[in-house]
Amino acid sequence: MATRKPKAKTRTKVEAGMLALTDVNALPARAVLEKAPLSIYKFRYTTGPFLLPQNSGSLDWTLLNNDTTQQVARVTVFKCPVGMVKSAAAPGPLVVTLDPNESTHNANKYVEGFAYEIQIECNSQLVFPYASVWPANFGVVIPGTGIHAGTFVRLMP
Repeated sequence: MATRKPKAKTRTKVEAGMLALTDVNALPARAVLEKAPLSIYKFRYTTGPFLLPQNSGSLDWTLLNNDTTQQVARVTVFKCPVGMVKSAAAPGPLVVTLDPNESTHNANKYVEGFAYEIQIECNSQLVFPYASVWPANFGVVIPGTGIHAGTFVRLMP
């Protein structure tokens, strides 16, 4: 009787340009952790609160700089437990530098079933944010979880 040889387990290869889950301690290229607010930004945008579904593997945010000049932006993911004060989730506020037409992202695993908020602070209205939830370790978006740039709400000072 012929038998099949067991297939070797392989890891999913992440192609150049694909989005991948990063360790909570790994930062996007040209990003730094901000210990204390160093800059005042003209614009602040929020996703508003949203829940992570039960099958979430990762929460990802992406920024695209459509400006003709280099832009610096601060991105903070907040955990918003019901009945408590929201707090910055790990890794904390990130300050990213983006060249014209450049994008960056960060994807981390967070606890399911909690509400989260993503805030973007920047000095150009041509910096576009996007957020989504993935079921696994790389950029396959769970349908209905994408938060597009036009959905982010501008917070007034």
